[in-house]
Amino acid sequence: MMTFWESLSALGDSRALFPLATVLALFLPTSHRRLLWRWAAVVIVVAAITLASKIAFMGWGFGLEYLDFTGISGHAAMSSAVYPVTFWLLASGRSRRLRAWALAGTGLAVAIAVSRLPLQAHSLSEIVIGLSLGLAASAWVLHGSQMRGSVLAVRGRAALMAIAAATTIPALLADLHTHDLVKATARTMSGRGQAFERHDLRGHPTPAKHNR
Repeated sequence: MMTFWESLSALGDSRALFPLATVLALFLPTSHRRLLWRWAAVVIVVAAITLASKIAFMGWGFGLEYLDFTGISGHAAMSSAVYPVTFWLLASGRSRRLRAWALAGTGLAVAIAVSRLPLQAHSLSEIVIGLSLGLAASAWVLHGSQMRGSVLAVRGRAALMAIAAATTIPALLADLHTHDLVKATARTMSGRGQAFERHDLRGHPTPAKHNR
């Protein structure tokens, strides 16, 4: 059985976030189409920056020892880029307190990011940078949407499908370990036989837990 922190952290898994955002985006009302393009753009950019930071360390050892930084936390970055916008969309047309819903999504993203600390999956610097990146992306998307005053509701069926995708697809992809894929990509790109690990940054002889 998963612990509380593991269950909370699972909500920030890319195997749940991408299906959630994709299904929701596919059934957006016409009034939200400009938001879709802005959201898709920032999610791609945030994911690319996060991935690049991980590959840079795993493949070439580019990190910051004094910050204990080996790559941006994907859970922190992607959760904060997805959940504030998702909550805003689900409340749009149903509530006048859209900002409060976006803040609730932000709170969930922050909680997911914090869960990475007790799990020893990331350092504080990696989490803070991830949150800053993702929240800046969400703020840019929602600021533009609120200025246009788009309030048509996302259909309930679409919302249920998005939630169902976020809960079932991770189970179907349980054997897919994204961290291992990133590590393999880093080895291939750098030509190294073994990826850099956190203990290489710290100069410790005993390996610490890996980033995820």
